[in-house]
Amino acid sequence: MEKAVIFATLETEVLEQLKKVKQHLDAEKSTVHIVHCHKIQMYINELSVFTFPTENEIPQMTEATNQVLEQFAKELGIKNYTVETLFDHDPKERCLNYLKDKNATLCVLGAKKKSGFETLFEGSFISYMNKFSPCDILTLRPVK
Repeated sequence: MEKAVIFATLETEVLEQLKKVKQHLDAEKSTVHIVHCHKIQMYINELSVFTFPTENEIPQMTEATNQVLEQFAKELGIKNYTVETLFDHDPKERCLNYLKDKNATLCVLGAKKKSGFETLFEGSFISYMNKFSPCDILTLRPVK
């Protein structure tokens, strides 16, 4: 049984392009984890340390993110899936560890639409996953 992990941003454009994953997955034989990782940011102001999101905001953000990911899963038509929202100071490393923890066989990523000079480069998250992922990677290009 294939274990696929879809790392989804919350941008509508990228979620639409990630729907093309149906062409590459056998929905009956796959377990799909749909994951989004929010970055925890820290700021220092005078003698105080501030973090975003705060501990009070995390449950609200988790609920809102899970609603978006649940809707995305329903639109995909996948029956055997889980939705997870993560928070970390280093989302790239956290996502890499998630792949290892779940023994994923496929990592699905969506590239953001770029124009002009930007088209020569891939995103840093995709580049990081290409270098260090413990499993195969499927990068879906933007819809034209």
